[in-house]
Amino acid sequence: MQSDATPVYRRGKYWLDKLRRADGTARSPRWYVFWYDPGSRREASVSTGTGNVDDAKRVLDRRYLSDADEAPAYCYACGQPLASAQAYLLTDAIADYRIEHGDLKASAVSIQARLKHVLDFIEAQEERGGAFGFETSCAVACGTPFITAFRAWSKTEPVTWKNKAGEVTASRPRAAATTEESVLQVAAALNHAADANPPRSEQRPIYKPLPRKQVSRPRKVRVDVPVLADMLAYAAEVDKKRASLHAFIVASLCTIGRPDSVVDISVAPEREQWYPGSTSLDLNPFGRAQTNKHRPIVPVVPVLGEWLAAEYADYQRLDPSARKGAGFLVNYYGRGVLDVDRAWSTMLAGLKLPTGREWKPYLLRHSLATILRNRGVAKWDLQGFMGHEVGSTTEVYAIGRFDTVATALNDILGEVELRAPGALRRNRAEVAVSGHFVGDQKMTG
Repeated sequence: MQSDATPVYRRGKYWLDKLRRADGTARSPRWYVFWYDPGSRREASVSTGTGNVDDAKRVLDRRYLSDADEAPAYCYACGQPLASAQAYLLTDAIADYRIEHGDLKASAVSIQARLKHVLDFIEAQEERGGAFGFETSCAVACGTPFITAFRAWSKTEPVTWKNKAGEVTASRPRAAATTEESVLQVAAALNHAADANPPRSEQRPIYKPLPRKQVSRPRKVRVDVPVLADMLAYAAEVDKKRASLHAFIVASLCTIGRPDSVVDISVAPEREQWYPGSTSLDLNPFGRAQTNKHRPIVPVVPVLGEWLAAEYADYQRLDPSARKGAGFLVNYYGRGVLDVDRAWSTMLAGLKLPTGREWKPYLLRHSLATILRNRGVAKWDLQGFMGHEVGSTTEVYAIGRFDTVATALNDILGEVELRAPGALRRNRAEVAVSGHFVGDQKMTG
């Protein structure tokens, strides 16, 4: 016996509920997918295998999408299958987009967070009786009034962080750029519906996200070489178990890479990023598709070369059965890490440096770019080294050496070595730091 109450979730002929006893109480903590089976003239059901309602909704969505008898959209009023933006709900479009595209991307976590913000808006509208509740169709969502209302609501909603108990532990005002990322994602979901075969919607959003330059607040904080040396000296302090932070700072100084690409550097042969003796490092591992944030191939300066060689030696000493997941330059007891945010925050506190949005690990990349630019490196070299300038077809075959940037980086590393002697060494590498700056360094400011 099932409850007569409105199901917690429904797609076409399928709905989500619990198996219930005669008194209406749940027989099992698991959720079940129900539907009416015309052949047997009775309700049928199948367990989702989970008590988590969000996971159960995903199971229902997959069953709905795999049902050849179900139309791309389903009229909830008359029960007739339809394929139009007027009948296809935005919540369904978001669910289908995630299953068929978003959850399969490397950026799945970010996509989920951006779309959840849109769903939170829909839920807020439903609770207050607004115009854009759960029955909002793709046709409505494609219009300017919907996105205008969403932007206005999003501006008032802070970004929050929660603990495992679901309690908010920290918050900050939401940046306009964060809102526009959700606008971009919901537009992608709506376009996905129109591009489906057969199409689930015949309409596309008439709006676009605002340009990043218009909504992003420029980062103004930069640090100079002495502060970079202080950070490195802190990370390299003996017996402090800061190896991950140490490797991250050294690799950042040598590659000017984005934090996500720095923690992704590996010497494992199957990733094809670097091999012993190579003078270049591919920041984009084999099998990873390039995104708008292009990961370039950069020259290996001497300091980085010795770190890579030492890591490779450690990797080779492992039993072949233990090499899976090993080889990352930035690692924690031999395994790769997603970020060094916690160690970074501890370092800022230890050095009595400010904290906040502009003092995140990206500070290294921004500071180095500023130092290099002010030292007169060639514009093309700096753009190519940082992945800001995707080359022509010729550049696919001819890897740039970016000589002016590589030379300036070696000078900067020399200055860092003078201020923090030995901090550029990798403790497990039984070699001294080499390069033209050792022995006859000169201070340039």
